[in-house]
Amino acid sequence: MKIYKKIMDEDADFIMNLNLPWKELKNKKILITGATGFIAGYLIRFLSALNTKNKLNIMLTGTVRNLKEAKNKFKNDDLKILKLVEISILEEIKLKEKYDYIFHMASVSSPKLFEENPKNVVLPNTLGTINLLKFASTMDLQRFIFFSTTGVNGFVDDDMRPIKESEYGGLDPTKLSNCYLESKRMGENLCTAWHYQDNVPIQIIRPAITYGPGVPLSDGRSYADFINSVVNGKNIVLHSKGEAIRNFCYIADFIGGLFHVIFKGKIGEVYNVSSELEYSIKQLALMLTEDIFKDKNLSVDFDLNSNKYLRAEFNKTTVSTKKVRELGWLINFDIKEGMKRTIESYL
Repeated sequence: MKIYKKIMDEDADFIMNLNLPWKELKNKKILITGATGFIAGYLIRFLSALNTKNKLNIMLTGTVRNLKEAKNKFKNDDLKILKLVEISILEEIKLKEKYDYIFHMASVSSPKLFEENPKNVVLPNTLGTINLLKFASTMDLQRFIFFSTTGVNGFVDDDMRPIKESEYGGLDPTKLSNCYLESKRMGENLCTAWHYQDNVPIQIIRPAITYGPGVPLSDGRSYADFINSVVNGKNIVLHSKGEAIRNFCYIADFIGGLFHVIFKGKIGEVYNVSSELEYSIKQLALMLTEDIFKDKNLSVDFDLNSNKYLRAEFNKTTVSTKKVRELGWLINFDIKEGMKRTIESYL
């Protein structure tokens, strides 16, 4: 826990030292849906640290599905500015507060559930988004930030990558493996409709793979499995040849990019917040075992007969980050440093 807190404090200091107008958050009321999620939880902890250091009088409300579990998740954090409320965003939102910012982060992205419970994957991104947009349209909101994914770009020719926010390929809506991506696409369209018809000040954020302290180790995605294996001193098992190319963004960098968009980006726009550095799944596995944590004497094993979970099988996922970089955002944590910080936070 001491190492975790040290890393989180260092991350918070790094983000706070970015050249951003943090005082604009003074006295603001912020609603965050899906407060127990990985990125949402990290954002809440950062905003709490920012509030304490700068005396901004921020008020945070986090929506959760299970209040007892949520309180247990945050029990070791001194989050005096956070109020947790147990509601379902699949029903009409009846909160009495008028908010300045709404971060719609409630979503189910684990491939484990694409087959087990696809309705629970689809509904927060669609019906949940509708209910929140209706709620947002009743107040003088500064930003409605919808968290999407770079996967909504679909399947494009790999030679075209890195692709801009406006470039798209196909997604088969009849494939269960696309339930997450198709519902995120619909969520983006819903935000666009409410922006143009009801003037809801939306911004759409598209992360790629974002990792860091607090990333769920049972997520079901390869990088989370790798982190879990190293944390528990087990060999990494690959269920493919590991040739797929991915992009990994450390969460402190991602949060920095998020606030560059909020403070400097345009309303009604979409921004990729990701890394353009490419690594194959196999490269990452070998980097963890043979370089960053070689003292653990772990190896990479292959189990090609196992296809663990449904997911959209992209060969490459690289997207252009030119748009957010033009706002002044830069990647500061390379993958070696980011993975080292992430894994050490669990040890």
